[in-house]
Amino acid sequence: MNFAKKINISKILYTTGIVFICSLLSGEIQWIIALLLIGSVGLLHGSNDLNLINALKILPNGSKHKHLLLYVLAIIFVLMIFGLNRSLALFFFVAISSFHFGQQHLADQLAGNTALRYLNYSAYGSVVFALLFYSHTIESSTAIAEISGMFFTVSDFLNYLIFSVVIWIISYLLLHPRGFVRLIVEIFILTLFYFLFAQVNLALAFAIYFAFWHAIPSLIDQFRILYQGDVKKSWLLYLKESALFWFLSIIGLAVVFSQVFLQNMTPLPLLVYFLAAITFPHVLVMSQVENALKG
Repeated sequence: MNFAKKINISKILYTTGIVFICSLLSGEIQWIIALLLIGSVGLLHGSNDLNLINALKILPNGSKHKHLLLYVLAIIFVLMIFGLNRSLALFFFVAISSFHFGQQHLADQLAGNTALRYLNYSAYGSVVFALLFYSHTIESSTAIAEISGMFFTVSDFLNYLIFSVVIWIISYLLLHPRGFVRLIVEIFILTLFYFLFAQVNLALAFAIYFAFWHAIPSLIDQFRILYQGDVKKSWLLYLKESALFWFLSIIGLAVVFSQVFLQNMTPLPLLVYFLAAITFPHVLVMSQVENALKG
């Protein structure tokens, strides 16, 4: 059994265990756990982008302060756009996160035509979101309606799921004709996700996937670029270098969610706005990371 298979099995086991335990808890406690997961490894994995920018020379030579300013301005720009069009925030978050999830998960499996790979990445991430929506139709419909004013039915979510699965499978086999066995494994894991997602609320289902199946693997990819050393030392260095930005991100999350209590606002749309704003520049950086790892 190779290392990748061991990692998959271990992730499946601890994901199943966490979901089982959380399913016994109240909805309020599940929300707290979701925020803890997002605020810990979820925000941490995007807190060292400035060092990645310097390591990969993504931006022209300049000081870290200049790069920080550009990064923050990108976030502010995205927030301004969302302020003008709330529906765009939801679409942008799902679309860019779908690509980001797919690229991180599948980049080491696929080679070939860039446009087809990017389509596959987006389709895979769309399957994950469709499973989240379809396993929580009432929560999803309510949140989407509050954000965009549009109401989606169970049939809409099912059609989105079927369409995403078909596009993902076809593009995967076109890119990797001999990857049928690996594809079956991925389908099995996604099917398991559906049953696991349904056991907890929407926020926690998203947070569990985000933390354990995206953020932690992404951190390991970043370690390979930044440190090329042992994992324990990499964690310590990463925490030291990303501490300030991570702390600021946690404060931002706390400020956003203070509106839940101060203005009696629904938490899920606020979470979407916050994550969408910080996702855009991070995805641009991580695309370069995945390209560097493939190279």
